[in-house]
Amino acid sequence: MSDLKIAVPGYVFGLEETTTQVPVALGASGTFAVANNIATITFTAAHGLTMQPASGTMPNFFGTFTGVTGQTGVGTLNGPIFRILSIPSTTTITIYTTVTAATMTGASFIPVFIPNFNVNVQSAFAGGPSYLGATTQGTPLQTNNVNMVLGANCVVQYNPDNTSLIYDSTTGNTPAVAPVFRTLAAASSSAQVWMDGVGGTAIFASGSAGTTRASIIL
Repeated sequence: MSDLKIAVPGYVFGLEETTTQVPVALGASGTFAVANNIATITFTAAHGLTMQPASGTMPNFFGTFTGVTGQTGVGTLNGPIFRILSIPSTTTITIYTTVTAATMTGASFIPVFIPNFNVNVQSAFAGGPSYLGATTQGTPLQTNNVNMVLGANCVVQYNPDNTSLIYDSTTGNTPAVAPVFRTLAAASSSAQVWMDGVGGTAIFASGSAGTTRASIIL
């Protein structure tokens, strides 16, 4: 029995999502502070990240780091994909990590996008009002092919050694060795890519200003 779907005009693709995000420099006064394995990263200037974007704009649920030095504790911040737990302000984000200290000046935060990630809005109390902010629950489970037109601001990378996870309190210690990522689709190119939904293949902010567009094939 075939699992192919009959194409219906207007229902082939999901809502096109776009992003203009580029890597975000921590800046000269950027800081990293940890309490109970929750790290608060403070940027020198406004980071432009949001978990509640306008319709059709990719949200900022994930990211990684480059250029971090002086790390202590378990693991490395450079390379693994972290789930953004919250964006408390225009200059701060929080992540879960077992790294306890790091020198952040000169480092960069790299937004990572998985277009088919599921988002649920949870209630603070049974039968009570929903949170104003969407909170991500569980792991992303969908796999889809995604059509994308990459701007100068993004590349698609994949993890050939199959070690990539999205790190938060459910995945345990931050890894000491970062997963290997290789470029699958370069900036300013077009591609159709199978997304595994768990960070093995994802869109990474990279390069200069531009607009990246992605449409999930339904």
